[in-house]
Amino acid sequence: MQRISRNILRWEWLILLLILPLTFFPPSKWTALLLLLPILLLLRQVATGHFFSQTPYDIAILLLMVMLLVSLYATFDIQLSMPKIAGLYVAVFIFYGAVAFTRQRKHGLWYLLTFFFLVGLGMGGIGLLGTTWPSPFSFLNQIKTFIPLAQTGILGTDSIINPNFLAGALLLIAPLFLAAAIGLTPTLWRNHKLFTVLFASSAIFISGLIVATGSRGGIVSLFISILIMLAIQFKWGKWLLIAAGIGAIGLLIYFQQDITTALAQGIDPIGGIEGRLEIWSRAIYGLQDFPFTGMSMNGFRKVVHILYPLFLISPDSDIGHAHNHLLQAGLDLGLPGLISYLALWFISVGLLWKGWQKKHKPEQQILLVGLCGSFTAGWMFGILDSLGLGERPGFVWWLLLAIMVAVFDDIMKTSASRADNDSANGRLPSSPTLTDAHPQSPTSTPPPSHPLTDSPSNTTQSLDHQPHS
Repeated sequence: MQRISRNILRWEWLILLLILPLTFFPPSKWTALLLLLPILLLLRQVATGHFFSQTPYDIAILLLMVMLLVSLYATFDIQLSMPKIAGLYVAVFIFYGAVAFTRQRKHGLWYLLTFFFLVGLGMGGIGLLGTTWPSPFSFLNQIKTFIPLAQTGILGTDSIINPNFLAGALLLIAPLFLAAAIGLTPTLWRNHKLFTVLFASSAIFISGLIVATGSRGGIVSLFISILIMLAIQFKWGKWLLIAAGIGAIGLLIYFQQDITTALAQGIDPIGGIEGRLEIWSRAIYGLQDFPFTGMSMNGFRKVVHILYPLFLISPDSDIGHAHNHLLQAGLDLGLPGLISYLALWFISVGLLWKGWQKKHKPEQQILLVGLCGSFTAGWMFGILDSLGLGERPGFVWWLLLAIMVAVFDDIMKTSASRADNDSANGRLPSSPTLTDAHPQSPTSTPPPSHPLTDSPSNTTQSLDHQPHS
């Protein structure tokens, strides 16, 4: 039985890959498939002795799932809540499935990164056809006339994708995509020139779509994430970040009246700052009234008009979320759920910090810089908008967490390998040097190993491999 379970689990990634696109359709059409996920849990228990691969996020995720069950107590319309419940449920399985995949295969990290970037391109393509593009990028709307699918509905979107929603999803991918495209170009260019051009063009395409959405929060978040990545990677980047900060403060002071007027205006009342402030005030009222259970997943959009009427926004308006990721997490899952959600972010910061201290390979540094950019962009965007837990593209954030675990695993594995070699040679354990932290030019040091041909690990791991402490 154990051998059979192991053989089935080798195809776990394919099962999750087939379920993933279904999350874009209404859950009523695929809810029965959710029963496959507990079966995978049982198979993993039989094969490895544990239900999930151990990660630093486990306790926070456990509390999050407990609060998902608790939120059912407050659920008043299961049809309304089911899409987000199923979305979060599947996303957690995708996270653990991705982590297990990277630990089972020699090139697992790079396979996952490739899939992550392909997801970004797929979402960008769907967004290109499903979004009504504002001026000055309205010419993109003409593309739909050449593709019949774009006129009949795309993956349950009714041919209309909110530009802010698209920007929020792509922001989790674009910074890491850009960092990888720029940082790995010298290595890739030697043997894969055409691939390098396509890779860099794809990163620019994703970033360009964020700008084209016209999402103010999205554009600012992307700009800040790029500045932070430059500040981490280069000494001059720190001065650029400081100069940009001083310049931004100066512009805010000089154009205070114009900026205030621009922020107050929006395509609709929800898009202006006054509308956001009113929504945030109602969200805070909701947290005060439902501190433990929350309003149920996706319940805020209905409850807000009944218990907390809005004055600036019409009662006929569909307010899909609280336009703040922290408030939305609390409304969906209560304050304990908010705490667990915050814990996931704080753990990510801790992994980035510890990984940066222990990194050895140039590609590890590149990925850490990109991850820092993606997490920064996601957090900044979530301050004025929200890509909430359980949303259709919300699995992208969980894939980002899985990449964080895979990169950290690779760093710890490299550190342990170097420590073992130093011990065998009778030397003190080595630590990352200044050269590791700031790689020299290719002319002064040997080129780094090719990320697509040289794996971060040297052996294929077993199903029950655990990360180094």
